[in-house]
Amino acid sequence: MLVLTTGGGGGRASRTTLPSPQAPPPAPGPPAQAPPAGLQFGANVNLLLEDPEFTAAERDAGLSELRADGATLARTDALWEATEPSAPVAGRHRYDWTFNDRIATALATHGLRWLPVIDYSAPWAQSLAGVDHSPPRNVSEYAAYAAAFAARYGRGGAFWTTHPAIPPDPVQLIEIWNEPDNSTFWRPAPDPAGYAAMYGQARAAIAAVAPSVRVLIGGLTSGGARGFLGSLLSADPGLAQHIDGVSIHPYGHTPSLVIDRIRSIRAAMVALGLGEVPLYVTEIGWTTRPRGWLDYLPAALRPGYLATTLSDLGHLDCGVAAVAAYTWVSQESDPSNGEQWYGIAPPAGGQSADSQAFAFGVRAAESPGPRLPC
Repeated sequence: MLVLTTGGGGGRASRTTLPSPQAPPPAPGPPAQAPPAGLQFGANVNLLLEDPEFTAAERDAGLSELRADGATLARTDALWEATEPSAPVAGRHRYDWTFNDRIATALATHGLRWLPVIDYSAPWAQSLAGVDHSPPRNVSEYAAYAAAFAARYGRGGAFWTTHPAIPPDPVQLIEIWNEPDNSTFWRPAPDPAGYAAMYGQARAAIAAVAPSVRVLIGGLTSGGARGFLGSLLSADPGLAQHIDGVSIHPYGHTPSLVIDRIRSIRAAMVALGLGEVPLYVTEIGWTTRPRGWLDYLPAALRPGYLATTLSDLGHLDCGVAAVAAYTWVSQESDPSNGEQWYGIAPPAGGQSADSQAFAFGVRAAESPGPRLPC
């Protein structure tokens, strides 16, 4: 459900030119990494950082509040279209890092680690002209961008070495696309085989330049995850040994339904031989307007739902490695547009009942307590 805006920039200091790979990198790269220790909590910040309606002061206030409420992780886009708006020339990629540098700076300054989503197709790369949610014609070009991103923002990356005043907080996770099992985000229709090729090439390319980065299957919907993963492995059975993590979006009307959907996805993964692959819950949340919108919840109920869901996820034995609520701040200007009412913290900064509940839920999740069976 990640709602995205485009962006870009022309900063000369952050522009690089790299050659295209002479041949696609071998897929799918080294064996999967072992599951990480511990559980990270955070929120999506895509609207806060990408929507031009928010001022610099509002962005600063929102990120400060997110960190103060216990988050260590922030998920948002690493837009390909903003970074490489023009096709390679004579086999050389020309990346303008202004858009991504601004995000990396803002998050690191506030003590939040970036969980980037490598999306969507740059205009020149689209398989359907004019449709940025269509996959790229050539996945090796996508993989080249993913690798260049990881080389810049991963451990020891050029961004950190050239910005010594910024506290280094290198990227450790990268999502490959967003909801590839959803026809809204993979046009005209989901293609598990096509996504398997994209994931495999991108993971191999990232591992070649930033081997410590975990490469995640891009956030799957609760309804499509089970079938999509099965079809993906049918298309490329060998990929099962090379998946570092699976991101999921188990939206549900109640906390218990969210947990049940995670259990169901884990059971399906066990059946597919992915029982040890960690899960990353990279979107959960509710909108409070208008009534009848998908994931609608009365505002009075949302604080309790947030606190309960986060607490339960902290004690659930389903191999969940990270949780990012959707979304930290949204516009709250059009009462007929439900996308604008998912925000947990108020647009003007400060606390709300929801942000207080978020902080309570994170503390409860990180406190000792009875384990919940998967």
